[in-house]
Amino acid sequence: MKNDILITQEIGSFRKPQYLSSVFRKAPPMELSRLKERAALETLDLFNKAGLDNIGVAGEMYRWEMYEHVAASLEGVKFYGPVRSFDNRYYRKGSVVSAIRRKESFHDDELIFIMNNARKKIKFPITGPYTMADWSFNEHYRDKRELALAFADILRDEIRHLQGIWSRSRSEVFEIQIDEPAATTHPAEMDMVVESVNRAIEGINGCEFSIHVCYSADYSMLFERGADLKLHGYNLEFANRDTNELGLSGEHRKAFAELKNLWDIDSTKFIGIGVTDVHVDYVEPVQLIEDRIKYAMGAIGDPRMIRINPDCGLRTRSREIGYAKLKNMVDAVNEIRKEL
Repeated sequence: MKNDILITQEIGSFRKPQYLSSVFRKAPPMELSRLKERAALETLDLFNKAGLDNIGVAGEMYRWEMYEHVAASLEGVKFYGPVRSFDNRYYRKGSVVSAIRRKESFHDDELIFIMNNARKKIKFPITGPYTMADWSFNEHYRDKRELALAFADILRDEIRHLQGIWSRSRSEVFEIQIDEPAATTHPAEMDMVVESVNRAIEGINGCEFSIHVCYSADYSMLFERGADLKLHGYNLEFANRDTNELGLSGEHRKAFAELKNLWDIDSTKFIGIGVTDVHVDYVEPVQLIEDRIKYAMGAIGDPRMIRINPDCGLRTRSREIGYAKLKNMVDAVNEIRKEL
């Protein structure tokens, strides 16, 4: 079926409505829960209207930020103060002061609500163990590797818990996206990335696992070790490094030119390609996105091994701009599907 080709997917966060973001840290629990549900439903509606094949978890309306959401649910983590993220939002950075332990699930309420209300496929993003270790201070474990493996054990318990919820009412494969934005920031630690990610999913069957890495100067280091990752796919960024000129030449599609080399290194996993830049308000025209996808198809060959996504989460854009980018992304895929 053509809708199994070039699957369009939401890849992470989406801008929260003002009524939620303005009170996220201070609303009473019952009120906050109600607002999260309202925002998730509104975002599901946007994603359905855009025509996405896979709606993720409706833009992560249940999470303030990918690191703090996990760290705040653990014993052994102490928060000293806020730090600024790349989009001028603040989150609390934790220090691991004793053995970390999962107090409770940090994602089950979100999964249950999305499962009960989504009409499309779901892909569940969860912050990876290496990024959790890289973004934490370590005052307890012997070294960073030991800390990353401790986080991996925490995440494995969480994934098993979520899969249990999923399997009670769904027969299809549970899709899990391991978010590792820190993965290629320290090239000498790629062994640690591979070891901790594999440990986080060890022994878990019946899931499709992918890794999301954003903004790498050199993806080749990821792919060179990729064969050792027990995963099914990559979700990556490309658009922010590409030109906005129409065309199918390597000069026009300079960010995608590395795809052929990457595919030659590891052709065992699907590649989700970022075709729209989440850091600018410019809404890429359908034709430009088509050109990016067609170039990728020429490099990879099999459109069933390509998925289509924004570079990263769209929380940095307004909800209107985010929707427009997703809609044009879907329209571009639909035009290409007509030709296949």
